[in-house]
This record gives sequence, structure tokens and C-alpha cells, in this order.
Amino acid sequence: MKKSVLLLSVIFLFTASLFAQNDGNGGGAVRISFGNDEHVEPVTLSGDDPAIPPKPKAVFHTNSIVLNQILAECEEVEALQTTLDLLQKSSKISISTEENCPDCFTIVINSENHEIIAVLDKGKGKRMNLLNNQFETDAMYEDAKFEKMLFLLME
Repeated sequence: MKKSVLLLSVIFLFTASLFAQNDGNGGGAVRISFGNDEHVEPVTLSGDDPAIPPKPKAVFHTNSIVLNQILAECEEVEALQTTLDLLQKSSKISISTEENCPDCFTIVINSENHEIIAVLDKGKGKRMNLLNNQFETDAMYEDAKFEKMLFLLME
């Protein structure tokens, strides 16, 4: 008896998850169905409904607490700039004005839409973009539409 109840619960959760869908217009509305096979009640929640939890922030796992803190703030340029200012004041990072600094990390911002598109690991040539774990080069971001901020970790 307990096994059948457990099996029905799993089937119910699986079925409910299959009915979850995006509204298709980018508004973030989600349609979720609750009920059993005989009676299903669809509910549409808008993207800004408090019942829908906010998108979780990405969690980064590097060997540097400071670098993890910087990477976690790469959703918005203003939040990142605030974090960089605080870290510089506490001497945890140093902002560099050198263009060819092999020991610097490079933050790349698309100046047209103010989107942070890369945080390149230190080095030259192929470097890891720490936001997407893809190898990239500085040459990919030489266009005038890209702003670069270089920083050194002081830890």
C-alpha cells in the first residue's frame, strides 16, 4: 500500500512538472497544473508573482573568496562597480591601468547594453572566461563597443 502511494506521488509530481511551461512571450509567466488525472486545475503565475522564487544567483567555486565575490556580482554593472570599489578600499584588489598586464583579470563590458560578458582569467593568449568556462582571447574584445576593467588580486 505504501509503495503504491509513493508511486502515485512520484507520478503526480512528474506529471505536474510536465505541465509547467513558459508563457512564450518572455514575460516569465509559468503555467502549472495541480490535481489528479480526473480533475486538473491549471494555474498561471505571472513572472513577477511573489509565489515564484527569484532566479538564483550563480555560485562560483574558485580558489579565491574575493574572486568568487566579484563573479557573483556580474549580473549588473552598478553592483559590480560597488563591489570592486569596496574591495579596492579594503586592499583586496588593485585596479590596473596597464593594458598588457599578464597578472590581471579582465572584466569585459558591452558598452552598448551595459552587459558584463566576460571575466577573463589572468594570463595571455587563450584565457578562461570565468563566467562560462570557455577559452577566449583578448582579441575577441578589441572592438570599440567593449570596455575593459583590469584588476589584480592582492590575497
